[in-house]
Amino acid sequence: MRYWLYAAVLVAGSAFSILFTGDLYTETNTGFGDLSVVSIIAGNRAFLPMLFAAAVGALIGSAGRWRFVLLVPVGALYTILAVYGVPPVFSPGEWRQFGYRIGNDVIDAANIMYAEPVPYDLAPGIFVMVLPAVVILATFATSAALYEGTPVLSVAVMGLTIGVLSTVSFEDGAGPFFAAFLACAVGLLLAAGSVGQEGPGRAALVAGAAVVALALLVPRLPFNDATISPGMIDWTRIGTGGTSRLDVQADVGDYLAAGRDAELFTVRSPEPLLWRGGTLDSFDGVRWSDTTTPAEDYGAELAPGVPSRIVEQDVEVLNAETDVLFGGYRMVDTDRFDATRHSDSSWTLDEPFEEGDSYEVISQIPQPTEGQLQAAGTSYPSSVERKFLQLPDSTPGVVAETADRIEERYDPGTPYDTARAVERYLIYDGGFIYNLDVSYRRADKAVEEFLGDSKEGFCTQFSTSMALILRDMDIPSRVVYGATSGEEVDEDEYVVTGSNMHTWVEVYFPGVGWYPFNPTPGFSMPSTMEANARRPSIPVPSTIGGPTENNLDLRQRLNEQRPAPEQQQQDARQDRNTAPSEERQAPLWPLFVALPVLLVAAVPLSKRALAARGRPEDLYGDLTGRLRDVLPPNTAAVADSPALTPTERVLLLSGAAGVEEGPMGGFARAYSDHLYSASGDADAVAAAHRRALGAYGRLPLWKRTLAAVNPSSLLARMGKNVASGRARAGKAVRGRIRALLRRGR
Repeated sequence: MRYWLYAAVLVAGSAFSILFTGDLYTETNTGFGDLSVVSIIAGNRAFLPMLFAAAVGALIGSAGRWRFVLLVPVGALYTILAVYGVPPVFSPGEWRQFGYRIGNDVIDAANIMYAEPVPYDLAPGIFVMVLPAVVILATFATSAALYEGTPVLSVAVMGLTIGVLSTVSFEDGAGPFFAAFLACAVGLLLAAGSVGQEGPGRAALVAGAAVVALALLVPRLPFNDATISPGMIDWTRIGTGGTSRLDVQADVGDYLAAGRDAELFTVRSPEPLLWRGGTLDSFDGVRWSDTTTPAEDYGAELAPGVPSRIVEQDVEVLNAETDVLFGGYRMVDTDRFDATRHSDSSWTLDEPFEEGDSYEVISQIPQPTEGQLQAAGTSYPSSVERKFLQLPDSTPGVVAETADRIEERYDPGTPYDTARAVERYLIYDGGFIYNLDVSYRRADKAVEEFLGDSKEGFCTQFSTSMALILRDMDIPSRVVYGATSGEEVDEDEYVVTGSNMHTWVEVYFPGVGWYPFNPTPGFSMPSTMEANARRPSIPVPSTIGGPTENNLDLRQRLNEQRPAPEQQQQDARQDRNTAPSEERQAPLWPLFVALPVLLVAAVPLSKRALAARGRPEDLYGDLTGRLRDVLPPNTAAVADSPALTPTERVLLLSGAAGVEEGPMGGFARAYSDHLYSASGDADAVAAAHRRALGAYGRLPLWKRTLAAVNPSSLLARMGKNVASGRARAGKAVRGRIRALLRRGR
């Protein structure tokens, strides 16, 4: 059995190499050599480091009673040697620098895994994260099969791991790794399930089939797009139940998909507006972020002399938790004394709102005339140019190509004409279709695909594209995060749900301020927000600058397909099968960091949960489990004999563990009285249990710590429950068969 086990562990560990490319990380200026160690071990591939990590884990998992003691130091030592070579053992002065280097590499790796899609280059920090996860997986799988007697659990964990790897790497089945693992896993289960000459037991065959099905189905499960998506893990993402987080930098696609029915807040307002939460000014090629500061001047939000209208709103928070105040642009005041006003006229709190909270805001709605917008010119403040013309180096060429196409086609004369031209191109003339059900599998390629061949998306893609195109044309712009008006449920009262979350664009005009544009097909600005400079109506077929890509046919299609915004919001609420937003590449570093912590923490938490019920049998299981987990596997297994009475089992385990016999014997007597005497007192058992735990607490701390994370007693209990369940099921089946036979007679 060992040969099959070790082979399966090596294959499962090696499968982690599919997360990497064959390219070395470009950063080579290190304080200890360079990346020659990684280069030699990896051989321009991640296969060998992962294979060796699995081998180290298999050796640790085979080390008997020392396996959990060796796991952390040996795993850490292998990781350091594999990535950095021999550390400066004899140079204590260099240890601090060495530690800083590891920390910086991990931070760089976190940024890489946050922003870039799988597969990754061979960055040292990513190895520091992944290699320990491989060692832990291999140790657990080996230990479970050799010492806990549960090879089915071992195979299931490894099979599930390969399934998850195939999902995040978009390589269904993980290629040849799964084929090799499948052969080893089936061999292991058959070897473990053999009984004399009768061949494998039914349990082994069923478990083998289950593992095969599990690893094949994991990449295709319906919840994968919502849990392990190709984008970043957004911890602010909205859920299908519970309280929703509203955050300026959360992905609107989550609200439009998974949480569209959640009622977020209500607004009482004499005018339906777009409820503005905040702005996003910096784009890194994957996502937008807000880098404005309250102190710096980024140009007048609303210049003096520009017509405006004052609108008051009362907002009540419903099923949401947020530190953002929502209101019409521009919010000039609020009744919240603890709110902070930012330079973009947005407001936030230090402590988030919760359900039932309410606030009032006063908004000044800019209403410049078209003449003021046309005459604004291009004399932008230096702070505006520096921040709102920013474009990342990774901006795809299709952005500039689209800007040139718009310039040639519409020949705009002013920045305002240019903004309307970009808006018109995205809404009418460019062949773009509003579609919630889009899936851009590469977050760093989403803009390129959207403006290129795909031309389908929702507000996130449209607003991002307009802002980037305008910046390429030297016109300051920013993306706005907020919501559409919502559903009017009473006079001047609107309910905003997840389906109303929206993004749009604001463009800066000198002498005017920031003015909104809504480039998403099917959505428009409320009349109050564009009272004196309305968006042109659907244009007739134009020949400015040449053909307009079958404008007439396209316009007919759009008229047939595009409902009114209100109807579109209702349709969005009804469409429950839409995939969530795709503009995220799921980083694996939270998985690799959280998985070992969860695995370690799950053992003592499970033990505590089993004992928390407080029944005498639970307290007996808790005490015997503690004693069992202190002992080596072979010694502890002796106490599993069904021939032992509870008293004999407690005394045998406590004697082997070196615990004071008196309190243990007292608990054994109290528990036996409870079992075999009608006068048995559960309170007496609980009191005896507390005294026994006092004696147990006098064991060395390191022993009790290792016992707390040792899953042996849990696995033994699980095996006993499974065997008992099988026996009961077999008895019931045999009884049913005998009843049928008697009835047949």
